[in-house]
Amino acid sequence: MGAAEFHALDRQRFSRFHLKTILVSGIGFFTDAMDIFVINLAIPMIAFVWYFKENSNIGKANHMPSGEMGMLKASTQVGTLLGQLIFGHLSDKLGRKSMYGLVLAIMIFGTLNTSLAAPTYAFSVGAILIFWRLVLGIGIGGDYPISAVITSEFASVHTRGLMIASVFAMQGIGILFASLCAVIVLACLKSTLQLPEDSHSMYAPAFDNVWRLLLFIGILPAIAAVYWRLQIPETPRFTANVRGDAEKAMRDMATVVKTDDIEAENRTHAATAPESALKAQTLEEKYAHVTFWQMFGNWKNGKVLFGCAMCWFLLDVGFYGVQLNQSTMISFMGYGGGKTPYEFFANMALGNLIISLCGTVPGYWFTVFLIEKMGRIKIQLMGFTILSIIFVVMTIFFDQLKGTTTFFVLYIVATFFFNFGPNATTFILPAEIFPTQFRSTCHGIAAATGKAGAIVSAFGFDQMKGANGEHMVTILAIFSACMIAGLLCTLLVPETKGKTLEELGAAFYDPEIVDKIPKPASKADEKV
Repeated sequence: MGAAEFHALDRQRFSRFHLKTILVSGIGFFTDAMDIFVINLAIPMIAFVWYFKENSNIGKANHMPSGEMGMLKASTQVGTLLGQLIFGHLSDKLGRKSMYGLVLAIMIFGTLNTSLAAPTYAFSVGAILIFWRLVLGIGIGGDYPISAVITSEFASVHTRGLMIASVFAMQGIGILFASLCAVIVLACLKSTLQLPEDSHSMYAPAFDNVWRLLLFIGILPAIAAVYWRLQIPETPRFTANVRGDAEKAMRDMATVVKTDDIEAENRTHAATAPESALKAQTLEEKYAHVTFWQMFGNWKNGKVLFGCAMCWFLLDVGFYGVQLNQSTMISFMGYGGGKTPYEFFANMALGNLIISLCGTVPGYWFTVFLIEKMGRIKIQLMGFTILSIIFVVMTIFFDQLKGTTTFFVLYIVATFFFNFGPNATTFILPAEIFPTQFRSTCHGIAAATGKAGAIVSAFGFDQMKGANGEHMVTILAIFSACMIAGLLCTLLVPETKGKTLEELGAAFYDPEIVDKIPKPASKADEKV
């Protein structure tokens, strides 16, 4: 089954099914963001409650080892990396639909156990949390390639970028919701979190309830999404091109596009499409025997995967370095203080909420509404360029800017252009560029490479920054270098705007490469 039959999918109008796909996939990213970024707010509370050390400076009122804190931040990223590789590959082998509910179940199970974590005689609460957040990360990682590819393969050419960006933008809503929940939970439990008037200690164990509630809330949207994920059909492109079941693919297409519309579009396309386009439509079937290593073991094809993966890696060093340590960055903006534990954590939650409202969420949605006009590569180049400038300025003038309104503004602008820039496009591009039989695997590899950058940042940041953030200039210089390198790596990646998935995939089947790959002998040939 060639792409002529998919023309109806490529030209369909935005429908209720597409909205449902965005919401069902987006809930996963909403939950992902809740689980990943709420740790910004939870870790200071965990350290305060379980590793308390008397100090009038609440931010230093703990003796949690920096290594353990770094591992707690990085554990979800390690799990996410594993999940992206494992489920990215399984999604190409076993199908997108069969993995979709499973990754959500892992996320629910991991989140529940994280919120109930308690120390034992053998392990600290930090060690228990590290394990369960690793499990949680595996589910989150699996959600990345599957959600992106399902959305891409059901979308039309002219709404594909918008749909994938909308799914990813739910991450911004999740970050905002996590910050909002922290403000609300702290306000609701204020009476239990205040220190007694005659207290000579800063210790307030009731904050243990706050971080557990914040982590538990992430389960609720995931539970709501389970049923709807199981109702999403397998993508017709996977059914036809990988499983070779054209009949089933046509039946699944009929659930998305009316049968009459499919037949009419196919007749029109067959009559008007140029010969080169029709030829490109059958390449995946003709070269179905080509393996992953044969496809990408050459520079012409391999450079595209390398470019997608390295852009994501370089981005995530800066993005997660900022996001997972936002509480530290907030202290440099004047929101990290407080005379009591309640004031300290309330200020921290408020600072996170302001950043989410001003920079994080708007950035995601600027991408959604402009991606089909500007294209993916322009947005990515723009984002990396502006981020490079901002981090260079912050590196050079850090001591003068620290604690000023200018620092706050620069940080907000950086957050905006992370999301109206490479944080969104590095997710979108791998879901479009690659052939169907390798699309989820390649997305998983690119995403996992990005998570390697996040792990480096999450663990390395705590080791490098110093007790009072005295090495922040070095860290900001590293971020600057990564943004500049990301700008250069973007030049290896082609634009996908306005092209069908079959046209994009056909670019990998260069006759000079694939015609040299021998086709394995069939069973019939072996008998002869």
